[in-house]
Amino acid sequence: MDPLIKAAKNKCLSFEGIHETLKKSNLFLDESIKTSFRINPLIEKPEAAEISLDGFRMNISANVSEHPVSGECINPEPFEVISWQTNTFSLEEGCETPPDSGIKRKTFERSEDSIEYFFSQISKIQSRS
Repeated sequence: MDPLIKAAKNKCLSFEGIHETLKKSNLFLDESIKTSFRINPLIEKPEAAEISLDGFRMNISANVSEHPVSGECINPEPFEVISWQTNTFSLEEGCETPPDSGIKRKTFERSEDSIEYFFSQISKIQSRS
């Protein structure tokens, strides 16, 4: 199997539980939260979700954990939650990535821990409103 396809499949398979949990949650019922899924273009399945809420954006994703050819563990904490406040930094011309100082990033070994943290961060943002 093509290593790129294999990595994409593993990444999306890892995200599957998070995707199901998000779909079953009340996240979509809350009109103040805009939710979208990032679809992997190689296999057309979700690999991440992003929410926008009260001037904040948050992303939860699954990253590649094993080398697609050797099977060696290359990322022991493949689940990641990233959050940032919108309009708190300005990007330079030609730069698509905000500076690390404007981003809060946390990685996890288990998807369950990442989703728990993701929901706790949403609750914190909502409690500020």
